[in-house]
Amino acid sequence: MYRSDRNYLFSEGDLAGVLDANKCRIRELVEAIPREQFLATSTDTLCEHIVAQLAVAPLVLHEDKMTMEHAETKIDVTHRFEYGGSLDGRPVMADGHLLKFYVPFSGDHDLWRLRPSTFSLNPPRGDIDARRKLLTLSFANTSQTEQTWFKQQLESTLASIRQSIATQSNQIQRYNASLPKAVQEAVAYRRDQISKLHGLVSAFDIPLVRKPGMPEYKPVDVSPRKQIQLPKVPVAGFKPEPAIADDLYEAILANIRHMGATFEGTPQTYQALGEEGLRDILLASLNSVYQGRAAGEVFRHYGKTDIRIEEETRSAFVAECKLWGGEQVLVSALEQLLDYLTWRDCKASLVLFNKGVAGFAGIQETITASLRAHSNFLREKSGQPAGEWRFVFRSREDAGREVTVHVFCFNLFVAPAKAGRRR
Repeated sequence: MYRSDRNYLFSEGDLAGVLDANKCRIRELVEAIPREQFLATSTDTLCEHIVAQLAVAPLVLHEDKMTMEHAETKIDVTHRFEYGGSLDGRPVMADGHLLKFYVPFSGDHDLWRLRPSTFSLNPPRGDIDARRKLLTLSFANTSQTEQTWFKQQLESTLASIRQSIATQSNQIQRYNASLPKAVQEAVAYRRDQISKLHGLVSAFDIPLVRKPGMPEYKPVDVSPRKQIQLPKVPVAGFKPEPAIADDLYEAILANIRHMGATFEGTPQTYQALGEEGLRDILLASLNSVYQGRAAGEVFRHYGKTDIRIEEETRSAFVAECKLWGGEQVLVSALEQLLDYLTWRDCKASLVLFNKGVAGFAGIQETITASLRAHSNFLREKSGQPAGEWRFVFRSREDAGREVTVHVFCFNLFVAPAKAGRRR
């Protein structure tokens, strides 16, 4: 016999209250990370780790994969007028049909019990199998019932569920979008407290001084997005290490960007130069703007194509300059960057010059796909100017070290016919 239990969906708790409670846990989760591990881990990785714990996956119904099951059953019609009722007080049963519809879903199964901000006083009913990610909708009636009744019941129930899921999803989307900023603030607050309480700073800025009278480079405004495990604490514990400040890194990149725009503006002038020649122009430009402690050249080169800022035998900034020669050259250049001995917060740049390939758009697609697929890839930072990318990789030397790599690709290609006319 079919018995209709009150298995109401979206009716046991308030979604808004649960999301608010989750956000209140941010400070607790940040504080729970052991101090040494907290200090040894980058802010981005810490934020990703916390956000992944608190983010909520909204429900998604996969109605295209719905299946149905039919069975005969008995229906209690004791109180139904058309069946005459019970003469002796015993229940009256009639032959009937039981239809079950199985609808797969994805997302957090706990959401099935939570009430969205707008809801019905007569919520839909269904059974949830959390392990199999399956929603079961059951409808039963006597054998005299028209099939349209079953169709109407199914569609009405699904419509109500869709509406509740849509409202929930809007709430969850706003909540998820608010998490990164809230977590970043909590991480920054703890770093500040550690610094105040223990007299530590997370990084020492290498003193690079802008030479008086040098022009500012304004960035070009060009318009064109799993659980995260924290790295292990170093065996020797966390120690503050030299690093260049973020604003200085941006200024260095602006200098490279300015020189790259000069190259692209008159590519014929630089066609005869190889990797070392183009590198030396960038090196001279950087050293004309910045000086080290002794007012000497702070940017140096040790190999054929690199530019480095070194402190105590390790690099705090590294740039590799390469002529574009396909994916193999790109990956090889990245491998060189990741093989250098660097400080924990190393900032780097990979500067590519295309002199021989006409399809510049294809080059950009190759850069993006290849670097995202690298085994040491951690994340990509959005919002970069056209022809630029910013990636974060694990150092080959130490999985706890991260290397930020800003990639430039400057197009110095000159069509042969144009090159011939310039001769």
